[in-house]
Amino acid sequence: MQTLEGAFQLLFPDAPRSLSSFSEPPALPADIFAFAGYILDGSSAYHHVAPDNGPPIGSHQLTVDDTLRDRAIKVGKQWRENATEPGKLPSVPQHVTELWRQLADHAHQDVHSGPLIGKELPRWWIVLLELFMIADEASQDVGFVLNNVFYAPVLEAFTQEDVVSGREFRRVQSGTITLSTADTSVLCVQPKSRTPSVGCTMRSMSHHLALLPRSGEVSARWQTPVFGEPAADAGALGLLLIPFPYRIQPEAFVAGGNVKSRWGWFDVEQRWLPAESDKSGRKAFVDFVLELTRAARRAGKRVDGVVLPELSLDYALFAQLAKAMSEEGKVDFLIAGISDRESRKGNFVAIAPFFQFEGATDDSGLSFRIREKHHRWKLTKDQIEAYGIGDALSTDRNWWEHLDLLERDLDLFVYRGGTSLTTLICEDLARVDPCQVVLRSIGPNLVIALLMDGPQLEGRWPGRYATVLAEDPGSSVLTFTSLGLIERQNAQQLEKPNTQQRFPLSSSVGLWKDEANGVQRLELPRSADAICLQLKAASKTEHTLDGRSDGEYAHRWVFENYFGITAVPNKRPKWIPTGEAR
Repeated sequence: MQTLEGAFQLLFPDAPRSLSSFSEPPALPADIFAFAGYILDGSSAYHHVAPDNGPPIGSHQLTVDDTLRDRAIKVGKQWRENATEPGKLPSVPQHVTELWRQLADHAHQDVHSGPLIGKELPRWWIVLLELFMIADEASQDVGFVLNNVFYAPVLEAFTQEDVVSGREFRRVQSGTITLSTADTSVLCVQPKSRTPSVGCTMRSMSHHLALLPRSGEVSARWQTPVFGEPAADAGALGLLLIPFPYRIQPEAFVAGGNVKSRWGWFDVEQRWLPAESDKSGRKAFVDFVLELTRAARRAGKRVDGVVLPELSLDYALFAQLAKAMSEEGKVDFLIAGISDRESRKGNFVAIAPFFQFEGATDDSGLSFRIREKHHRWKLTKDQIEAYGIGDALSTDRNWWEHLDLLERDLDLFVYRGGTSLTTLICEDLARVDPCQVVLRSIGPNLVIALLMDGPQLEGRWPGRYATVLAEDPGSSVLTFTSLGLIERQNAQQLEKPNTQQRFPLSSSVGLWKDEANGVQRLELPRSADAICLQLKAASKTEHTLDGRSDGEYAHRWVFENYFGITAVPNKRPKWIPTGEAR
């Protein structure tokens, strides 16, 4: 049996006795949120919550009326505005202290009450619910504003010299794992962007804070910019999508493992990249990408971010491209799938968030975040035949991507003051565990999924899973693949014209999904080298399960249009379309 007191001691094993005995409340809203959320979730109290809207459905409804809701909003605002001295936490409102002390009468009651048929709701549920609501309201803007009174303590390990020093800047970029002092082996608390408009879950209970699994399961690093203000034109966003490699030879797939086994390993050799020793070839590729950004701007299109698909680059070429873009200074971020990290082969996504630092143009100043894929790609007979790679990988067995799975984490970047941006790699989009629990709890405004896959169509797996995230929590989702495997699949279908095909021929390298406009295919025009996706910002009012409005605070990106972009011919290396650079 776990009691209220025992649950608090589990979450805060080193807390003073005055806290665990419910004599005095914690000083951080995130700590009250962690405790109340842990109990509301574990006791299943949250799914009894409903706003007052006439007669209750039944006797087991935990009704929140206007009086309770308005009081929670008022006390939460009072708490965050109680700050009187820089660097000092605001005093806890008296009403919070009174609520906390009411829990002392229930300290030894079982958290897990069991079925409630024929029973009254536990009296302490409504107390915990109000504390949870107040803590959430007190945390408005936490994570988005660096000097937020409840966010600054998370960064207090860094001195001002650390923050402004290029040499020490990497330390800040380690990001926020939790806002609470609760034991991270039990749970974590993170900032939050979106409140789901469907379902009845703990995710629907808050606007500003998210309750996450323990850090050992998956770690979420929340990255708030240290420098700069939100862009003045933050209502528009342009993404240059370069579906490189444009061709993938079957020899790029290399078999490994015991030939007598029912399954084997496969590696991907990036034959489409110039060797590291080919300095001129690598510079030509960097110049090609820069030319595409300029061509888009010559056509009057925005280019705020540049995106390349899964396994498109290696680390060295990514760093070279990032350095060149940083020097040019016209792009906010570069995202690409890469094949190695610190001499370790694998499958990674790298992001160079230029918007997080100023004037860094040399190798020591550039700051990247790199994370690895959470799930291996499994190639089956159907896929091998669809891509025409049977000469490289036998169809008599399944093949698993040959990579280690060492760390499971996500990076969430605050961009332009109101957007949280994150990336996924292929299978991470499809598998519920572990990162989607985090994604749905935090509700990032923009999710970019990098793939090495066939055409991006509504009926294929990326489209199905993107739709799920667009509905819950309401994220805008881009799935983006290289042209290479699309071309291979199209070629196989043309070789067998009389065979019934599940999907049509297509050049859809991307699929965009937002909750306002639905699904939009991003078809690469025949003569184009890239797509320039144009998005616009839109606000939305969201409500929690208890009926609290965020006052049209929610931010989302919606589709506007897209265009094909073509490089000047003499800026396109001859090996680019062939998939053979070595």
